[in-house]
Amino acid sequence: MRLVAWNVENLVKRLAELPDAVRALGDPDVLCLQEIRVRAQDAGDVAALERALPGYRCHMSLPRDPLNVKYRGGRAYGVATFVRGDATGDVPAWDREGRVVVTALGALAIVNLYAVNGTSKPYLDEAGTVAGDRHAFKRAFQRRVLELGASLGERVILAGDWNVSRTKLDTHPRLRTEEPHATARAELNALIEQTGFVDIWRARNPEARGYTWFNLRSRSLDAARVDYILVSPVLAPEVRDAEILERHPWSDHAPIAVTLP
Repeated sequence: MRLVAWNVENLVKRLAELPDAVRALGDPDVLCLQEIRVRAQDAGDVAALERALPGYRCHMSLPRDPLNVKYRGGRAYGVATFVRGDATGDVPAWDREGRVVVTALGALAIVNLYAVNGTSKPYLDEAGTVAGDRHAFKRAFQRRVLELGASLGERVILAGDWNVSRTKLDTHPRLRTEEPHATARAELNALIEQTGFVDIWRARNPEARGYTWFNLRSRSLDAARVDYILVSPVLAPEVRDAEILERHPWSDHAPIAVTLP
């Protein structure tokens, strides 16, 4: 089974080209896309997304939070997982921004995620009350998604855009060590260790530099590894390949992939 995860950066404008892009990615069995920029109320776009890849079923989590999701008409978020064959999809009740969809393939659970990019902007709860800022919301999201992964059994994959670089090896020219970024990084790394998940590309490439996000406006290399795939400890020895693929011109993110028996 080959799984590819990719922050595609506005999928809805490129749906007609998606089959060709998927072929270029090696026709994966599972395709986890982030930042698709489709809202739950965009009925036409949702229908087009569902039929965009013949032979695949599509499971989505779309923004349904009118208080916090307003950027670019509410289209900044949204995740979609395309799967060959029978599978079931589920969205956790706490995900109101279209950031997490869980797909079950038999005993295997795949969590497609688009983590929060923390800012000082206020975060509003369902009652419209300010509940901290989006830096705090980012850390809460990290905790929730790792707790979710730990609750799904022994065979779990968490794949997507985490919006955090884990170590100095994961960024160039420098790691952001100022607050609140340092706290978000420390908390995420602690959660990964506590839950036992394995950052499989880093585990296979302990000293390598590899990047998945690129600042396309920079004249020199400005890049970071913020997209990664975590696998449960039972799955880690079964992974045949863990790759960072070549960046596709659609996005400033490179796709990432794992292959399992």
